[in-house]
Amino acid sequence: MHTPTQDEQEAVNTLRAMMGDAISAEVALKVLRKHNGDMDKAASALIEGDTGGAASDAMDTSWAGGATVGPRTPPPSKPEQDATVIDLTADDEDKELSRALQASLEDTRTHFGPSNRAPDPNWAVVPSNVATAGVDPQDESLSRAIAASLEDAPGLDCYEELPLEERLRKDQRPVALRPTSSPLAYAGLLLHSLYYVPQIRHAVAHWAHMYSEKHTPNHEDITTSISKDDPAFLVWSMMEIFTNMEVALLSELNSDGAIQAFSPEPWGNPIEHPGDHSFSFYNRLTRVVELSVQDTPHTDSAPDWPSRLFHFRYGISTEDLSIMPFDSAHDLSVVKVDVRGTDDANDLVSCLSSELGLTGATTPATKQHVIFEPSEVVAFQLVRENTLPSYEASVGVRTERTTFKYPNHVYLDQFLAVNLALGNELRDKQQRSTTEIEELAAKRLALTRHKDRDTLADLRSSLHYYENVAEDEGDATRKASVQEMAVQLRKILTRIENELQSIDASVAKLKDEAANLFNVPELQQHRYDLRVVLVHDGLYGRKHLYSYVKDKGTWWKTQDYIVSEVSEETVFNDSAGLHLGAGPYFLIYSRALSEEEENTRAQWLEGIKNSVKHNNQMFLAALPPQVAMQVQDPNSPPTSPYNSQAPSEYTMSSGTVEPPQSREEPMDEEPTESQPAEESMVIDK
Repeated sequence: MHTPTQDEQEAVNTLRAMMGDAISAEVALKVLRKHNGDMDKAASALIEGDTGGAASDAMDTSWAGGATVGPRTPPPSKPEQDATVIDLTADDEDKELSRALQASLEDTRTHFGPSNRAPDPNWAVVPSNVATAGVDPQDESLSRAIAASLEDAPGLDCYEELPLEERLRKDQRPVALRPTSSPLAYAGLLLHSLYYVPQIRHAVAHWAHMYSEKHTPNHEDITTSISKDDPAFLVWSMMEIFTNMEVALLSELNSDGAIQAFSPEPWGNPIEHPGDHSFSFYNRLTRVVELSVQDTPHTDSAPDWPSRLFHFRYGISTEDLSIMPFDSAHDLSVVKVDVRGTDDANDLVSCLSSELGLTGATTPATKQHVIFEPSEVVAFQLVRENTLPSYEASVGVRTERTTFKYPNHVYLDQFLAVNLALGNELRDKQQRSTTEIEELAAKRLALTRHKDRDTLADLRSSLHYYENVAEDEGDATRKASVQEMAVQLRKILTRIENELQSIDASVAKLKDEAANLFNVPELQQHRYDLRVVLVHDGLYGRKHLYSYVKDKGTWWKTQDYIVSEVSEETVFNDSAGLHLGAGPYFLIYSRALSEEEENTRAQWLEGIKNSVKHNNQMFLAALPPQVAMQVQDPNSPPTSPYNSQAPSEYTMSSGTVEPPQSREEPMDEEPTESQPAEESMVIDK
């Protein structure tokens, strides 16, 4: 037998270790070569008694001194067999049976409990203390989700109390809005997010000044002129809460009053989607605000709106794109986006093209939906019909899910009616590129797979055999044949690899061209920046909803009362809820502004600001002196003596000695000599 190569020697050593050194190196090498170097086949053959000789020798165990062939610790699927054979045809059947039973009891006595056999790492299914590399991420994620759900059941999702000093706002970070009712947490999160859309913030502040000047020219208490049934009452509540979010020193505020003013539906159970409730709440809120902030009198006649804050007008395109079909047009503040998670439609822009029916010139122009009048703000609800992962894994099918992609900036130009012709032309080019990419992918698959086998891997194995394993046995003719076969296989492999490289380069180029087709100046006039992302991790309760908002170039995450700074990468790659049919469910974009415009502070009513500043002073008075001394409040003291000009029972400032609400239960402070009893600190009603 020829001297084994280095690879063969390593394989022989492994085989002997697996067999517990019960075989010789010569036998292991024979069996290995008999099966062309296939370790799995060689191991199976050795277990079955193959010695590398002729078929008739397969069951001959004399070479091992009569010992049973196999590892010392057999695998569970191949239990040790008793060597004693029971001959039921013998004359002395009872004696034979007795001897067999006795031998069985002596050799294979049953033990109930842990095995006392020495561990053999060669037969370990999973190495101890080592993470399992083959565990499906969906199964692992689902297991964690179920465990978290059991630990954090809805009944335990309570409204937590914090010590007074821990409610102090730090570093001018965003203020959290928290309703006491967990089913309304989604509404508090959405209302909180609207403050961080500059256009909404400034529109509400401007409306408050116009309304105050018109209805209270003498600066009397404005609450006497607003009915709770008046839409102005809702916008006024919104203005008050926004003022508190900018000026208050509390890190989190109770938002029950402002939320109840809009009468949102509660998120009642885990089966319901928080996105559906957010869609309804946002629709009602934006309709009221849209009608209120218009400079013209209130009207539902949308075509007469001089400006559009939330609602863009869209409809079916006409032959004359300069004519807007009011009879078939609609006004939307939220676009529902169907998130299917497929490779060709797992991003916001691709899904929008599908939702609006913009599929290129193959669809008649009069059948496509386009935007006729854009708005300052546009929101998207991400809808996922598959709320739970399927159980296809039980039959061996794995469905990979990837995070839904939404950009930092989106251009709506390609969806505008005036750009329909250009948009269709570019979409046709994009479709042709997609078709070509699919054809190249099919060609690549044909080169690398055949009947569920990796043909490229098989080719490389064959080449390895002829270059490193095959022996000429001193025969010059065989040596030449082996070398010729190796050369031919090398040429074939090189040609296929070059072809695959060419295909990959072509696909990369086509994808890059398709991705940049719409990056032309004509379609980059209406840029919208991402302001808000609302996320659901797939479980039920206030702690399983959170938001990302952008403030002065910094992204903040708000989850219940916890507010923390996060990186931009975190915002765009958050995989929470991915395998539970959840994740980001609501996006808000608004027109791009200059840095100066974004950082301009809204001009809130001075009377409301003074009310909040007064509450800040009362809050500081209730803090331990060593804590209060370290607070630097840029908004205090009030610019004028405190007077209750505008507070209502449904908003943040609802009493002469009450700071912005933060809790449901009252916390009264004992009056001091410098603080009269009628002005004792009350944190909550």
